[in-house]
Amino acid sequence: MKRVFTALVLIILINTYAVGQIDKLAANIGYEYMHKNSGYLGAEYRINNNDLKNNNGPLNIGVGTYMYGNNGKFSIAPEIHLNQTWMHFLITEVSASTKNIKPSVGLSLMNLTRIQFGYSFPIDQSEFKGFYFGFHILIGRSPFYDEIKIY
Repeated sequence: MKRVFTALVLIILINTYAVGQIDKLAANIGYEYMHKNSGYLGAEYRINNNDLKNNNGPLNIGVGTYMYGNNGKFSIAPEIHLNQTWMHFLITEVSASTKNIKPSVGLSLMNLTRIQFGYSFPIDQSEFKGFYFGFHILIGRSPFYDEIKIY
């Protein structure tokens, strides 16, 4: 009986913490072109909030997967990235996957949509190489998005 009670208390505590953190999560859906068309599906976690004094936006970490066709077959490649927003609309990002390493810069609209440009460095003769273009939509709750700075 003590084990069941202890397990129940732990589950309630973990669930309470997870619900408290859900405002810092968003789904990331996008399209990317790196010498190959691919879809993107993932999630982002906001590490910190806006620093309005220094015009620094949020720092986000994300995980996801590229979805693409490879010789007529559906393939995926897992990816992790870290991005920083500057002055509420400029974004810098570094990502790494099993197929490439990709630094990029771009524009962000309130951390809701992103347009990014960069260069993809292939790993092990990957087809993900060359100049990169991406468009992403982030779907989350309102505290995840950037605040509008009005004077």
